[in-house]
Amino acid sequence: MLKDIEIKCNKRTLIQGVVLTFLGILLPAIVMERRLGIYEILTKGMMEENAGDILKGAVRLVLMNVVRAIPHYLGVFLINESVQIYWKERRRFGFNIVFTVSAILLVYRIIEVIYGIRYDFGIPAMLIVAFVLILSYMNLFSVSMVNKLVLMGSLLFSIQWLDVIPGLTEFGFGRGEISMDVKTAANLSRAGSALDLFAFLLFLAFFFAAMIQVALLYKEHKLKISNEKTRQVEQELYHTQIEALKMRNDSEVQNLVHDLKSPLTTVQGLVSLAEMMEKDDLLREYFGKISASLTAMSTMISEILYEKTRSPLPTEELMKTVLAQISILVPNEMIQFENECPETCVMGNRIRLSRAIINILTNSYHAVNKETGRIRIHVFSQAGFVYFVIEDNGQGIEKSQMEHIWEIGYSGRQSTGLGLAFARLVVENHKGTIRIESEEGKYTKTIICLKEEIPNGTGKKHSGD
Repeated sequence: MLKDIEIKCNKRTLIQGVVLTFLGILLPAIVMERRLGIYEILTKGMMEENAGDILKGAVRLVLMNVVRAIPHYLGVFLINESVQIYWKERRRFGFNIVFTVSAILLVYRIIEVIYGIRYDFGIPAMLIVAFVLILSYMNLFSVSMVNKLVLMGSLLFSIQWLDVIPGLTEFGFGRGEISMDVKTAANLSRAGSALDLFAFLLFLAFFFAAMIQVALLYKEHKLKISNEKTRQVEQELYHTQIEALKMRNDSEVQNLVHDLKSPLTTVQGLVSLAEMMEKDDLLREYFGKISASLTAMSTMISEILYEKTRSPLPTEELMKTVLAQISILVPNEMIQFENECPETCVMGNRIRLSRAIINILTNSYHAVNKETGRIRIHVFSQAGFVYFVIEDNGQGIEKSQMEHIWEIGYSGRQSTGLGLAFARLVVENHKGTIRIESEEGKYTKTIICLKEEIPNGTGKKHSGD
């Protein structure tokens, strides 16, 4: 069951969230009602029955609550956004809901223990949590930090104004100590109606501002989805073009090689005829060697022309072909070669198998340091299979790239991206397997496994890989 669970974490966002949450816990020691003079202005308003002073006190209270709340709300939501739980490849959002509510309650409790200030987790707080969780679930909250800050500020300002509306107290709004004092002062100074209207209008203003931002985020989200679809279509088109180009090149090569087949057959016939007519033993020996070379060339042409052409191929011969071709690119001193089973055969197409291994060696060469780089090739047989292991001490492959390395067109060094895809196709067409192990900054190891073949054409029985 644990294998079905996957946890994805964005460390940068997580650190930002922790820092902001910690700041939110510190702010009540800095932003206090005493420094803002809230009670002084409320007292003055009640003494003089001045509605203006009551409204000023309400403004200062809302401003204080928003400044205090923005860091820990935004911090908790960033932590929530940074950690995603997947079960059976589907995101489980229930964890995020439980975590967010629990984290807000924990922050409230810490503030109460440290400062003696009791924050009420009532309807306003629930509305803020629900609203931002919905945005997060719809991927509308995945915007820049500035946009997050503006949106969170607008939401908090709108909801905090509901807290100071006297008429909403019975519905669970504004049950904090200072909020109750502001509403009591408004009622005593006969400014309750004025505060109701003033707070409600400001609630509407900030609420509509938040809704406008949400609408913009929704459009941005739609644009991102559209751009992603466009990118996928472009990538598919690119892959199609690569495949078309590859098919065209293959077709041209096949036509060219096919044209070579006819004169080669003629030469083979003439050499065989000359060998039969020649009486000099030395010349007959030379003609025999020429005929053998022509036969080998004809076999290679058949392997190029016909992908499914197979013949028993000793590993020694295969690797000689590989090393001869790769020597043009890779210095001999960089390669460490060991073949424990030179006479062991695999049933394969010499041209395509050698090309697949050369592609892997080319990748290794480009991954290593040209002065200290080493590429080790180890060939051995085990349990009815032949293993070709190519390991380098290069830069390795990033974990984020591992799932893409087999894709046609994908490359970490701006190449065509066909090398590994071709190697995998060739190996799988030979009923074999290929896998890559890598650690970033240390090594990359490619393991090709092919079934061992007895020269008479009957494969060895085996129990498994």
